Amino acid sequence: MWVLYLLGLIGFESLADIFVKQHSITKTWQTFVIAVLCYVIANVSWLISMRYNSNLGLGANIFSVSTGLLAVAIGCFYGEVLTTKHIVGVVLGIISLILLVS
Repeated sequence: MWVLYLLGLIGFESLADIFVKQHSITKTWQTFVIAVLCYVIANVSWLISMRYNSNLGLGANIFSVSTGLLAVAIGCFYGEVLTTKHIVGVVLGIISLILLVS
């Protein structure tokens, strides 16, 4: 059950990141408000996830690596460029997720 809330956290956090990036481009108050609401929903999901699973370290690591990888993907979608170092970091992030969930 806690994994579903963790996925909600990751999803809403990434959705918020999209709106923050869009806000940095458009500067509209609507994108700002939507981003803040997504962050609030994401953190409520985190609180509920922690209620069902007290393993803070595992949940926090899965969240951190997942949202980091998704942020890189979002950045690439918006035309941000990855260096070789960044690509190595992404590969290591994917490996760490595999190790964390196995």
